[in-house]
Amino acid sequence: MTALNAQAQIIQRAATAFQRGAWNEAAELCEQAIGQFGEDANSLMILGVIRFEGGDPAGAIDYLERARDLMPTHIHVLVNLGAAYRAVGRLHEARIALEAALQVDRRFAIAHNNLGNVLLDIGDRAAAKKEYERAVVAQPNYAEPIAGLARIAEEEHRLEDARRLSERALGLTPQNVSARLTRARVELRDGDASNAAAALENLLRDGSPTATNRVIGEGYLGEAYDKLGRFDEAFAAFSRANAIQFSQHKQAFENDRGPLSPDTVRRLDTFVAAADLASWREAPPASGITPVFLVGFPRSGTTLLDQILASHPGITTLEERDTLGNAVEALIRVGEGFDRWALLPTDEIERLRSLYWAQVTTGLLGAPIKGVFVDKLPLNAVFLPLIYRLFPKAKIILAIRDPRDVVLSCFQQRFGMNAAMFQLLTLDGAVTYYDAVMALVEASRAKLPLDIHMVKYESVVEDFDATVMQLLSYLGLDWDEAVRDYSATAKGREIGTPSAAQVVQPLYRSAQGKWQKYRSFLEPHLPMLAKWVETFGYRPS
Repeated sequence: MTALNAQAQIIQRAATAFQRGAWNEAAELCEQAIGQFGEDANSLMILGVIRFEGGDPAGAIDYLERARDLMPTHIHVLVNLGAAYRAVGRLHEARIALEAALQVDRRFAIAHNNLGNVLLDIGDRAAAKKEYERAVVAQPNYAEPIAGLARIAEEEHRLEDARRLSERALGLTPQNVSARLTRARVELRDGDASNAAAALENLLRDGSPTATNRVIGEGYLGEAYDKLGRFDEAFAAFSRANAIQFSQHKQAFENDRGPLSPDTVRRLDTFVAAADLASWREAPPASGITPVFLVGFPRSGTTLLDQILASHPGITTLEERDTLGNAVEALIRVGEGFDRWALLPTDEIERLRSLYWAQVTTGLLGAPIKGVFVDKLPLNAVFLPLIYRLFPKAKIILAIRDPRDVVLSCFQQRFGMNAAMFQLLTLDGAVTYYDAVMALVEASRAKLPLDIHMVKYESVVEDFDATVMQLLSYLGLDWDEAVRDYSATAKGREIGTPSAAQVVQPLYRSAQGKWQKYRSFLEPHLPMLAKWVETFGYRPS
């Protein structure tokens, strides 16, 4: 027997052992093959998949990257590498790996499905839908992409389609986790929290979901318990979901010093407090339209305001796009400080403005800009000093909500992960980050001549007409009846925030004062929030 045949036989035995669940045996055989014949793509791939299935995606990536180096067009290596990258949040690299797999075989259904998952994580729902549909065309009885289409239907508020597609996927694979999650979500949105909770309990106990799906499932379960008034159990479910995410993202974000990190928020706060505005070179007048920035801490009502404003025929809104990224990179980089701000050349301001509008144009996908343009990204609140430096005449809409409800709601959500959202995975982190961000906002309001209009979430709910009329007047616009139908606007838009399922409903008051139901958990954090409760005029604890 040749060495090549002997190697192939050992690897085949390893693959057979892996398929029957004998992972230790499979790993030993792969190590044997590598020890006798050197590294090969298939042995490394099996070892990587074992690591991945064992809950170690970072370890899996090491093996799978080595396998790819040995055989760059090995389609199964590329697909598994894409899955591992996705598991640790390296979505750009996951997309590249999966697109490389599809270059090898355009009809490989698993690659289309996994690419759909990544695109959905990125927020490109339309592209994800196309990939799922391609997977179904290539393999009509493949349950995973059908479940992916069900998830998209639910996110687009097509609940009957979501239910039908979930059942179709479950008819093919009765234990499909994604389809079971979507079916439970539909039940929850239909008001059947009891059945949703039971289904989610069974899934989390017996369904062997991935870490990502367990986060989703625990989050949905927390929502179901909340609706059932089982608040201690709800808090426990949210805590379990957050603990998983914290573990997944700790290495990437715990010591992050990027633009939205606590470190940068503190540096900006210090800079603003000490800034000598008299020494700043005046910014040139803006040509054309000046943007309006809709900002506020997450879960403060920015998505609701965005849908209301988007319903007005005289307003164009852009939701959740990093339009200031180039300016942030140029003026708020760690290590360079803020020495350039005072004497920032006119041509540099114009250049950064042009880059801003290029991002806006890309984000609007060809939609025209009407008389008023609103750029909505909540944590642009951190960049109020930068906004003032580039657009000193810009109007700022600052969304405010009871700080206690804000931090609780943040803790209960599943956000796309970055340095800011990582802070919200614990109550202590959420409260501390809220305190830092709002301190920066208040420092900016005190030091800079910002044109700010504050809108309280509670005022929108309690007196919609008067509150929205004041907001429109601030923007120089007349009342239009279309703003009342904001929920119809929301249903027709792709909303990439946790508020998507809420802003398609009529206004409701149940979210006000919700923190009282979780008071025992919030109690240690109330002293830090007390000053903001007072600052924004809410009743004290």
